[in-house]
Amino acid sequence: MKMKLALILVVTAIMTGCSAVEQIDRSVNYAGEAATYVEEAGEFARRLPDMAQEAMTDPELKEKLVSELEAMKTRAADFNALEAPEIAAKVHTKLQEYNAALQKEIDQVLSGLLEDIPAVQAVRESGMVQTLTGLTEMMEQISRLGGS
Repeated sequence: MKMKLALILVVTAIMTGCSAVEQIDRSVNYAGEAATYVEEAGEFARRLPDMAQEAMTDPELKEKLVSELEAMKTRAADFNALEAPEIAAKVHTKLQEYNAALQKEIDQVLSGLLEDIPAVQAVRESGMVQTLTGLTEMMEQISRLGGS
């Protein structure tokens, strides 16, 4: 009887340990994906004003801006679909809120471009740069998830 109890305790301890390791692994993986996404958003934010300015004088660059906006919108939706580990739930929810605003602002800019509103004006009026800035400011919280 003691042998069975000992065996059950050992198996339970191993399974609990595996669960903890799995949770840590998921947190680190999520933190890596979130950091990559936020870095991409930051890079997009840095390039956006110049892309908008250049799009005003070159129809090909305007098409490229539209493609970049659509790609960023898709990237935000893809990130929102990630399943965050429990420890990252609050951070993920905040990132999803920024992404919802970003997707709405991208739609606003794309509509403006279709209506021939100058790209610089459409971007400025959308508030997209501020949203992207807020998103990139989440990096410190993301770093804490990954243990960095």
